[in-house]
Amino acid sequence: MTEQRKSPGEDDLTHLVEQYLGLETMAVTEDLLDLCGASIDSRALPLLKQRLHEEEEQIPQLEARGYVRMCEKCEQLVASLRPLIAALEQEESS
Repeated sequence: MTEQRKSPGEDDLTHLVEQYLGLETMAVTEDLLDLCGASIDSRALPLLKQRLHEEEEQIPQLEARGYVRMCEKCEQLVASLRPLIAALEQEESS
């Protein structure tokens, strides 16, 4: 059996995608599948940037209302989205 080798950059991107999708809702995951198929690439950037903006806006509102767990999930999504977006933008400009 032949094993496909990925470059170090591909492994990093795969990890970022997996981490992000583990936190995202099924509806957004389905949107990403519609956009990109089975792999996330630069076509997903507009949707990912929109999700980043939405989550960043929600954090102060959730904090003000005392929704600690929901706020933590938003923060995790933001922390996952930022490096994923950066990696896709870098891949796109290469």
